Amino acid sequence: MLLEIIAADLEDVVALNQTAADRIELCGEMDKDGLTPEYELIREAVQESEIPVNVMIRPHDDTFSYTDEEVGQMIEDIHFVKELGANGIVTGIITDDHVIDIASLARLADAAGEMEITFHKAFDEIEDQMAALEVLSKFPQIRTVLTSGGPAFSADNTAQLKQLVIRGKELGITVMPGGGINMGNVSEIVDTAAPNAIHFGSGVRADGSFASKVSQEKIAELKRVLGD
Repeated sequence: MLLEIIAADLEDVVALNQTAADRIELCGEMDKDGLTPEYELIREAVQESEIPVNVMIRPHDDTFSYTDEEVGQMIEDIHFVKELGANGIVTGIITDDHVIDIASLARLADAAGEMEITFHKAFDEIEDQMAALEVLSKFPQIRTVLTSGGPAFSADNTAQLKQLVIRGKELGITVMPGGGINMGNVSEIVDTAAPNAIHFGSGVRADGSFASKVSQEKIAELKRVLGD
């Protein structure tokens, strides 16, 4: 099972490269649930990491709906990430009516080229998630959807996550549970939803918050729990 873990600074990137993590999601400003990192951090992280780095592209935390100007900035950020040779990007864009903004997403996907795209937890604000998966499957770069299965946390939506995982496999998309997952509930989520990938943030930090360092011991235990 693919294990993706958030890195919020270069120290996290270095630490995660000393663990059995499979992929890094690089984010800035985790107090705002993750925004586009500073360019210098992106550069250093991609140069330093031997495991794949997917970079968050999210200009602000006000909404997941963006103006044309904001989409233009996101495209500029994507071009920068692509030029550095990062593995992929993590992004998401919906309308004010909480459906996928297909036209704007197409612009972002075009900018990404052949880079992998993870559609992030903007997906959780979409009411008809099965229809949304169908839409996302039309974009070949979108290989992963990061979701809690709806509002609240992954542990609250295990039945929905299971259905999303099943449908995602049929469509060629990896549905990756993430959001509120910790060492105490990961086994239930994995057993119920049977995903091929799982996403951790503060759940593998020393004291369970982004104010503390990545815990290599927790990650080693997590890999044992996951059976890897």
